[in-house]
Amino acid sequence: MSEIFNVLLIEDNPGDARLLQEMLAEEPVAPFRLHCADRLSRGMEMLSAGKVELLLLDLSLPDSHGLETFAKVYAHSPKVPIIVLTGNDDRALALSAVKAGAQDYLFKGSLERELLVRSMQYSIERKRYQEELEHHANYDALTGLPNRNLLHDRLKQAVFAQRNVHPVAVVFLDLDHFKIINEGLGHSQGDKLLATIAERLHATVRDGDTVARLGGDEFVLILNDQTKEDVIFRAMQRILGKVSEPMTIGDQELCITCSAGVSIYPQDGADVDTLLKNADAAMYRAKERGRNTFQFYTSEMNALVNERLALEHSLRRALERNELLLHYQPKVELATGRIVGAEALVRWQHPQWGLVFPDRFIPIAEETGLIVPIGEWVLRQACMQNRTWHDAGLAPVTVSVNVSARQFTQENFVNTVRQILSETGLNPRHLEMELTESMVMHDVEAAIAILQGLKSLGVRLSVDDFGTGHSSLSYLRRLPIDTLKIDKSFVNRIGAKNDGDDGLLAQAIISLGHTLKLRVVAEGVETEAQLKFLTAHRCDEVQGYYFSKPIPAAEYASMLGSADVSNKPSLSILTQPLSFPVSTDL
Repeated sequence: MSEIFNVLLIEDNPGDARLLQEMLAEEPVAPFRLHCADRLSRGMEMLSAGKVELLLLDLSLPDSHGLETFAKVYAHSPKVPIIVLTGNDDRALALSAVKAGAQDYLFKGSLERELLVRSMQYSIERKRYQEELEHHANYDALTGLPNRNLLHDRLKQAVFAQRNVHPVAVVFLDLDHFKIINEGLGHSQGDKLLATIAERLHATVRDGDTVARLGGDEFVLILNDQTKEDVIFRAMQRILGKVSEPMTIGDQELCITCSAGVSIYPQDGADVDTLLKNADAAMYRAKERGRNTFQFYTSEMNALVNERLALEHSLRRALERNELLLHYQPKVELATGRIVGAEALVRWQHPQWGLVFPDRFIPIAEETGLIVPIGEWVLRQACMQNRTWHDAGLAPVTVSVNVSARQFTQENFVNTVRQILSETGLNPRHLEMELTESMVMHDVEAAIAILQGLKSLGVRLSVDDFGTGHSSLSYLRRLPIDTLKIDKSFVNRIGAKNDGDDGLLAQAIISLGHTLKLRVVAEGVETEAQLKFLTAHRCDEVQGYYFSKPIPAAEYASMLGSADVSNKPSLSILTQPLSFPVSTDL
């Protein structure tokens, strides 16, 4: 069966429309199915709703007239071939429409059936041929990616079509040792490898980004609206990781890597050629550094990248080299002045860099998945240390451990906690696990199931940073938790100048917690005014630099041992803080 083409006629004159219908009906072999609309607006609706392969268009319609009619239709459906229908006195208008993109024009007053059918067939074929030519001119034949010509156009659009300046990253990427691999495999297999790499690159970018092939093994990526360097960094790690995944070409399994350079608009170039040249230069710098890496064009960004890569590399070996350690920040019960617990906070004692604080390495651990083994180490170490304190005769206290989102969603998380408690022999009631509000609220039903599993072990549960998210009170009542922690941002507002809040949110959280029969802990207490406010409003526990910074285990043990000879550690918190130096360190 021959192909049938849907033809849309937009014509407000019923006589002309009927004439065209009769002409096509008299040509039984003509492969056209005619649909009619008497207004431009109705025709546009039909163009949007269904597949139209050809449009017959009268330029003079009740709701549009002249070249404006053609311009509206062409802008709406540029891929649909258009034949303009006009009167004998509108030849100049019809020619203008052809110059603007119409395939042909016909005079309605002298129209013949054979001419009509021939023009319709010609217009469809001509449009197809034009699209094929345009595709060959703009797309790479091997990979189907945009070629150098279209890349330049896309990059110009990304740079110059902005109303407000947004950073655009240009990535110049070259496969490592491709010439050797291509000669070893043979060119046909090398082409398959390039096609596979093209698919992988395309799969790593977002809609609106561009992956182009310049030729050979050179690719260029345009990453739009890259607002932060760390976003580009993660994107580049993802791209290099995807390229280097094993692939099978023919009967051989291959692992191929790439080197990439990154330039960023506008700081690394204000025009297309400069951005591409600088990205190319950065790519060669990456090859000089040993390949299978990427470099930014600017030295400042390269310094950040190199530091980041060094941190990640060292962090992967920190556990096996026993470089991590815990510091403990005391928690004080306001009603009695006793030290009743501590929050365990991880530190990294690097052999060259010294003590590295978590704000530098925890985000990397989160992104790489290293947070799971690190979190397990923290949990085991905190339980072992607390059991050691108990065995040494110190008063029992509760140690709090922060749980990451990745840990929390691990399938065997509850079993891991159970195993560590069993190994260390710590009474579960002396362990508290702190989870952030956003972590719990991400998937409340799943979170409740995990929390119930933890609760069945006998451990205490705390929601950290409370008040910074969007908890629903109905969900909060269902969570099997023991403690709410007031985020330090709310504590900082207590007594702050020019702050209309002045502790109202902290007061509200204390009241809410007590209504739900939960203990309330305030973190980040640094001033006497904050302490007095929290005491007056019956906050249960506090921690912060007003009492002590996070300190090593030995110092914490000394504090517990010397605070009260009756083994009930206490502090005269309303008269003076502990005599530990206040520091801005985490």
